[in-house]
Amino acid sequence: MKKLLSVMLLLCFVVVSATAASSQILSSILKSSINLANLPTLKSVEINGEEVLLGGISIRKLKKNLQDHDFGSLTLEERVAIYQETHQIIGKSMFRNFLVGFGTGSQKQGDIAGQLVGQIFDWTSLTVVGVGAGIALIDVLVMLVLMQEISAEHDELLKTSLYIMAGGAGAFVLGRIVQLIMPAIYGSRYNKALRNGLYLTKKMGDSTALNFGIEPTLFLAEQPTMGVKLVANLGFTP
Repeated sequence: MKKLLSVMLLLCFVVVSATAASSQILSSILKSSINLANLPTLKSVEINGEEVLLGGISIRKLKKNLQDHDFGSLTLEERVAIYQETHQIIGKSMFRNFLVGFGTGSQKQGDIAGQLVGQIFDWTSLTVVGVGAGIALIDVLVMLVLMQEISAEHDELLKTSLYIMAGGAGAFVLGRIVQLIMPAIYGSRYNKALRNGLYLTKKMGDSTALNFGIEPTLFLAEQPTMGVKLVANLGFTP
């Protein structure tokens, strides 16, 4: 009697939980995708009278925008100012991903893949914990109805529910650690692409240098003569 009642209630609970979790994940992903275009972290700069997005977008889009516009024509001070305004502040995104979760920090960065990973990790792990807690609750209710003693030591179903909750909690912690790392990796790649596109070094120096010089030259003709020539060298600093 106990096993039959427990199995029936358990099946109903698992089906309802799985359906609700799937709907929640899809709804969250859809809402995040819709809101991505309206992020407050989207930042644009004006160059040659045109607004160019450089903040809160994907790295691929960033590189394209940098290639399509001549930022090399700007002064070093102007390029440094653009970098300071549009670069990724990695610490804030890591903080949001770890404490708030659900890929919110990655979303602010414009990292759609990182956002989806965070959402899937959190919703799935919390659903597993909820299923384990639901199984334990059902088992306890059945035991109370049948007037039997509640003991995790001898109750296999209750013991299983505790294992499920522990597994879900472990997956939740692992997911938050992964979410903590993702903004650091994405932000570093983003800032490097931004610096390269703005011709800046890590120390905010100019990565291009044009030097002029004069060197003696021997001109060979009917009568060899000595002279000088003007030399220009264009160098790149990583």
